[in-house]
Amino acid sequence: MNLQARERRRRLPALVGGALLLPAAAFVFAPAAAAQDDVVYASDFEDGTPGDWVPRGPVTLAVEDGALLTTGRSAEWHGPSVDLTDVVEPGGVYGISVSVRFADGSAGDALTATVQRETADGTSYDSVVYQAPAGADWTSLSGEYSIASAATNLTFYIESPTVDASYWIDDFTVTELEPPGIEPDIPNLKDVLADDFRIGAAIDDRDLVESSGQLLSKHFNQVTAENHMKPDAIQPTEGEFTFGAADELVEYAEANGMEVYGHTFLWHTGQVPEWWFQYPEGHPNAGAPLGNSDEDRQIMIERLEAHIGALAEHYGDRIQAWDVVNEVISDNNAEVYRHSRWYEIFDGPEYVHEAFRIAREAFDAAGAPDVKLFINDYGTENPGKRDNLYNLVEDMLAAGVPVDGVGHQTHINLNTSIDQIEESLLKFAGLGVLQAVTELDVAIGAPGEGEEFPQLEARLIEQGHYFRDLFAMYREHGDLLESVTVWGLHDGRSWLRSETRPLESPLVFSDTLQSKWAYWGIVDPSALPEIPDEEEPEYARVQVPLADTAPEIDGAREAAWDEASTVATEVNVEGSADGAKADVSLLWDEAGLYALFEVTDPSLDEAGANPWEQDSVEVFLNPGNTRGGGYEEADGQYRVSFTNAVSVGGNGPDAGVLTSAAAATDTGYVVEVAVAMAPEQAAVGTEHGLELQVNDGTDGARTAVHTWYDPTGLSWNTNANWGIAEFVEDVEEPGGGGSLPTTGAALTAAIAGAAALAVAGAVTVFAVRRRKAAANWGD
Repeated sequence: MNLQARERRRRLPALVGGALLLPAAAFVFAPAAAAQDDVVYASDFEDGTPGDWVPRGPVTLAVEDGALLTTGRSAEWHGPSVDLTDVVEPGGVYGISVSVRFADGSAGDALTATVQRETADGTSYDSVVYQAPAGADWTSLSGEYSIASAATNLTFYIESPTVDASYWIDDFTVTELEPPGIEPDIPNLKDVLADDFRIGAAIDDRDLVESSGQLLSKHFNQVTAENHMKPDAIQPTEGEFTFGAADELVEYAEANGMEVYGHTFLWHTGQVPEWWFQYPEGHPNAGAPLGNSDEDRQIMIERLEAHIGALAEHYGDRIQAWDVVNEVISDNNAEVYRHSRWYEIFDGPEYVHEAFRIAREAFDAAGAPDVKLFINDYGTENPGKRDNLYNLVEDMLAAGVPVDGVGHQTHINLNTSIDQIEESLLKFAGLGVLQAVTELDVAIGAPGEGEEFPQLEARLIEQGHYFRDLFAMYREHGDLLESVTVWGLHDGRSWLRSETRPLESPLVFSDTLQSKWAYWGIVDPSALPEIPDEEEPEYARVQVPLADTAPEIDGAREAAWDEASTVATEVNVEGSADGAKADVSLLWDEAGLYALFEVTDPSLDEAGANPWEQDSVEVFLNPGNTRGGGYEEADGQYRVSFTNAVSVGGNGPDAGVLTSAAAATDTGYVVEVAVAMAPEQAAVGTEHGLELQVNDGTDGARTAVHTWYDPTGLSWNTNANWGIAEFVEDVEEPGGGGSLPTTGAALTAAIAGAAALAVAGAVTVFAVRRRKAAANWGD
């Protein structure tokens, strides 16, 4: 058992009535009370012993008068505990109840019921009831609990924030409210889509067992290894290959008549071991970073040959396609290629060509010439990034590089333009390459931890309509698609689900393995309810004054800024609420928009492998405030670090040019930017979508994100949730009126008093209406 002090623990904080919130449409209504024979575990201590209960920490447990007393505590997490590993099954919903009271004369006024959950990914602490009031009289703690996938250990325990408190517990029960299992009689996704393309899911070994395995084999005919075929999983140490976890997935797929899509040979993240980019053992510079000499490139080529060759020999044609290279196009459209270590060592994109040539030769040598070779990337629906990837593939084909297909990851949200997704498919079709949707999920914009989300059911209905229209488009172009893969078997296994965003629900099946409206949007759109009535939110607005004199972009505040409007990045999107924030001054003139970020950040960090993990600021600009969904032709995302490194320079091909400067200060840093705009947009009375963001990096990781208005964390993907900047000659009130509206602090809870109402068996929820660019939504 891993015992830790509270300050080091990770806790799931989303609570409703003291229960772990289950983010699925099935739980809009409370489940019916279970019968007595549904009790799957109970302790009443009537035999005079603690039974299965053991100390958690150096405490003393004693049974007196049919109840269990805990004494000798010296830390919050100390208390009585019991193992529930064999009691709670993935996909089931359980009611947990225990009677508690403080011992006579003991300090303390609150008790917490928690489950310590151990998985292959680490340790989590799930609150069943958090700091419920308690006293010297008996009271009951009760809540619901569920896990989405198998755990190696589940330990339930009772704790108190009063470290020296002593307390009694009695009558502990675990009741099965909804048994685990799938819906056996609904249509199989793979059968519904059989005439169009294969339907796949990204999985690991947790998805092969019990009800999860039943869901997988019923609905999917292709699988992708979420992590088990990435470089760090296959070759963690140079020359030592570990195929065991990947073999398990391949063998399962073969036993269940599924195809396997391999992911990935070459990547740029921490899932490529550091040894790849260091001189090998026996070299005079062993362990030092590689440079970019011909010798260094040859070392990388030989490593690619060994790695891809081993996979080709081991699997042959048992895996029908592979992502040869993953995410090589930069988010900075002007930069074109991601400046990864691969790019640095090869001094350009030649490594992409080499990887495909090596892969083709390796599979031909292994007697598997029909294995398809893909280049895979995200954001291909954004016009600028799409065009850069298209140009790379076109050049590769012209050079005889054996690239067979293009993978569109398609990590999107409810505001992403389906028209732009379709345009990308049609554009690449002109090259004659195969295409696949490789990592599909559709985020609903759920709020961060602790935020209420009365729109959950409405948002899931809206998601159903989005899947309806997205898959209608995919099926219309089924001749262009090899497969569509969702990035996770169910919501509980999505990479977008986290303790800081516990309600995000981007997939087709819920945590409890049940069909969502997203599923019915694909299978039977007639089953979808209408999207509930909604109100347009009161978007945050700021009046931006015309500059008398354009500020000089030099990283220093000057007199020109004294007449500016100022807003603050107070909305906590991710991580610590105490993370870096900024006051942002705003001006405009006929050349475009000016912004001065004065960032408070006592510790500056640029150690992160990705630019958004470094201390930086971002400007998001949608000229004309069109809110079309995705990024439009003139829309831009501009990121500038505290050292003035520009990592994103615009997502639309017509986005304005960025000029920037940065300087450190006693309290953090300053970033000054100018974004060029078209003459018709840089004029009095025009309105523009605007978002401002501060990223806080600590020890190489992004530990906080704060914005002016948009709390969804999706500004990088859609312009739909940004505030509004109005260009004026002179502001009407101090600061330009840039304070948040009543609803501005949480766009995802835009109607402050909205609530779910059960009326004649239907749920009515008011939610934010988004402007759709690409579908008939049946309103």
